[in-house]
Amino acid sequence: MKKILIFAVLALVSLQAAAQVEYKASRFGIKSNGLIDNTTSIQKAVDWIAEQGGGTLVFNVGRYLTGSIQLRSGVNIRLNEGAVIVGAANIYAYKGQKGIFWGEGLENVTIFGKGVIDGQGPALKAFIAEQQKKGYVAADVPVPAILSFKDCKGIVLRTFIFRNPATPSLFVAENSEVVEDGCYTDTPL
Repeated sequence: MKKILIFAVLALVSLQAAAQVEYKASRFGIKSNGLIDNTTSIQKAVDWIAEQGGGTLVFNVGRYLTGSIQLRSGVNIRLNEGAVIVGAANIYAYKGQKGIFWGEGLENVTIFGKGVIDGQGPALKAFIAEQQKKGYVAADVPVPAILSFKDCKGIVLRTFIFRNPATPSLFVAENSEVVEDGCYTDTPL
């Protein structure tokens, strides 16, 4: 009994330590110039951190262009002041997903910091309208929110800025436990 209790405590401590490990985005080849599509690099970073048992992906000063990123349980996103995640203004970059960052069945994910997630709403809506006019996109194509969670627990959104959302909903939380603490939008909805 004593050995089982010691093992359980050690396992819990190792899980907490793994969640506190931080990885700089640049380590994964993620570019901060606002021009290069980082979708693949960011997704690989999130997946790798999840395989390591969790941790935090840290974005420093810069503009990080991306399409839709599937979050993983135990992987946090920290947006330092001056870091801006820029959602692609191309509906095809979302591959039918409902958000720049999204997840289903996630547990224990925090997105935090003094940075920004910019949905490029006006540009994205203009692109969608153009594609609809040409007949390439259905009239009822879902317009992505900045964040989307379905059937998730332990999601925390803390202090970052939502900018230029493409929809009135900054985030979608279907059947999910999401705590929002100090986030705001600096763009009229």
